[in-house]
Amino acid sequence: MDIKSIKRDLQREYPFRLELHAHTRPASPCGDIPPETVIDTFYRSGYNGIAITNHFFCDLFSRYYHAKDKQEVLDKYLSDYYKARQEGEKVGMKVYLGAELRWQSTGNNDYLLFGIDEHMLSDIYDYMSADPATFVRDCKSEKSFFLQAHPFREDMTRFDPALLDGEEVFNLHPNHNSAIAFADQFAEQHQKIKTMGTDYHHEGHHNLCSTRTKILPKDSFELASTLKANDFIFEITGSIILP
Repeated sequence: MDIKSIKRDLQREYPFRLELHAHTRPASPCGDIPPETVIDTFYRSGYNGIAITNHFFCDLFSRYYHAKDKQEVLDKYLSDYYKARQEGEKVGMKVYLGAELRWQSTGNNDYLLFGIDEHMLSDIYDYMSADPATFVRDCKSEKSFFLQAHPFREDMTRFDPALLDGEEVFNLHPNHNSAIAFADQFAEQHQKIKTMGTDYHHEGHHNLCSTRTKILPKDSFELASTLKANDFIFEITGSIILP
């Protein structure tokens, strides 16, 4: 069997294309694209599902959201997700609620979280002034999937892998060096599930990679369960990569 045949067989076995790391504006001020446009862009590029993983941390709430209380933070944060989900329903694309968390105690480290809903996000808010270890111990649900995003960027430190479900090994943001080889080595050494994401922020930065799955997860919880099962493959610009 030649390489092209193997690739076709893997694409048939894992037919669904997912994006696991995408930002929208205004919920993420570093992003340029409104949620409806993000959904339309990825849908037209052949994706079946996308996780909206906007930034979620205390400094953002006070400096950018200018929020007076928790409910205002949640309303502003979730507004983009609801718009994305509504657009996804129009075109037939699954949209999953995720979050990219950051705690002051671990500097610029970012952590991705899947397997959440709006009620859980309210509980998570209460732990954002603590630290990630406390969050994992006292707040994180067993249904969730928690990983460190781009752990080998220059301004990152490696968080205790024992407290993580996985590591984002393949981060394809074009403006950052995520030291993919080191991230892959670290994940292998600590036997962590590897994930991939475009880290979408800007126009033209899409269709670079996808996580291909056997089933199309129906919601954020089934997405987390799919990741925990570690039964998926990666695709980068048409090339298949086995985690």
